[in-house]
Amino acid sequence: MNTIMNFLTAHQVLSTFVATSVWSSFISALPAPQSSSSQFYSFVFKFCNYLAFNLSRASSTRVENSPNFQAAVNNLPGPIDKPVVVVEAPKP
Repeated sequence: MNTIMNFLTAHQVLSTFVATSVWSSFISALPAPQSSSSQFYSFVFKFCNYLAFNLSRASSTRVENSPNFQAAVNNLPGPIDKPVVVVEAPKP
């Protein structure tokens, strides 16, 4: 353990870069909250993205970029006597 601490102390810039890269990768790997996600997960997702300065991902209000856009559109309440329109996800 002492050897690891000596290495980290001697190479502070390198160890900071590696720690920052691991932290950023961990936050970026979190899946976006779905409509079935709990409020706690939504909070953790936004909070961690704000901490990692992924501001566009944490505060995205554009519905089209949401991973559950198709489900949200298809679950909208509407008139009963009109046909149901099913929205398919665009092909990349």
